[in-house]
Amino acid sequence: MVKRMISFVLVCVIAVSCSLPCFAETTQVVKTKIPAPQKIVFLGDSIAAGYGLEGYADGAASPAGCYASILGERYKKQIGDTCEAFMFNDAVSGDTSAQLLNKLETGSFDNHIFGSNAVVISIGGNDIMGPALEFLSEDLGLKSEEDIKNFNTLDLAKPSVLAKINERLDKISSNLEAFKSNLDRIIANIRSKTEAVIIFQTVYDPLEEKKSIKIVADMMGAKIKELNNIIVQGAKDADGNERYLVCDVYEGFKGKSLEYTNIDKFDIHPSAEGHKQIAELVDKQTKTQEYSFEELVEKKNESKPKISNARIYVTIGLFFGGFLTLFVIVWIRFKRDTR
Repeated sequence: MVKRMISFVLVCVIAVSCSLPCFAETTQVVKTKIPAPQKIVFLGDSIAAGYGLEGYADGAASPAGCYASILGERYKKQIGDTCEAFMFNDAVSGDTSAQLLNKLETGSFDNHIFGSNAVVISIGGNDIMGPALEFLSEDLGLKSEEDIKNFNTLDLAKPSVLAKINERLDKISSNLEAFKSNLDRIIANIRSKTEAVIIFQTVYDPLEEKKSIKIVADMMGAKIKELNNIIVQGAKDADGNERYLVCDVYEGFKGKSLEYTNIDKFDIHPSAEGHKQIAELVDKQTKTQEYSFEELVEKKNESKPKISNARIYVTIGLFFGGFLTLFVIVWIRFKRDTR
């Protein structure tokens, strides 16, 4: 008899086990395509930070006219009400590739990078333009447009000036070697934290149209090309796999440095028009990718009939009734055997 009751209880347990999933709530991840990255992060130097634009202040990156802000607002409108869009501009004016790498390795931007859909990088300009600007301002005393107009190019042939030129060029060459290593580590660090598309900007030449200092401009132009070659060649690994997309700002600014920079004010940074141009160049790269918004929603199962409350109550009643019956029988048998 006891064996029969145990079999009965087992049947009840199986019945409950089969029935419960029918009315248990389940969820699933649903992907919805969106036309732009939901979360985009900008890293780098003063170019990305928006230095020189109206509204810029030290330590407060991304004024309204900055290309990061332009794209942030654009993508927010394109995504609409599908989901909330985010833009983070973590660029720091004056940063070199070594300084950006240090911030990444110490986790300064982790909260923004995690879960991002696109990471845009503008770095490297200070690695070479820093020594170049020091040469112009400190060695040649060129601190304004007026100084450049009055500069005697014959002074560049002086032995003392040539020695300074070689010293600065050596420094730039050393920085370029370091940049190659820093770039690899920057990309590896970001990739360890996100699967987002990474977009790396080339560096434009702000001095290309400065005919009054053509010799210096040509030397700097050659170094900028070296830097950009490192960026372009690093876009793929040894096996030909793509590590990042290249946004060619250099070509986008070529022949238009007077319009797209503030070089006439002795400022190498992009003008408002320059930022608009960079925004279009970056947007062109982001649009080569597909983006989606993921959300957790209740999974609806229309294929199975809805279970009535009565059936649920009967199933649960059988389950607990069976256990109660088994308990009573075992207790009676126990009492009988102990007499």
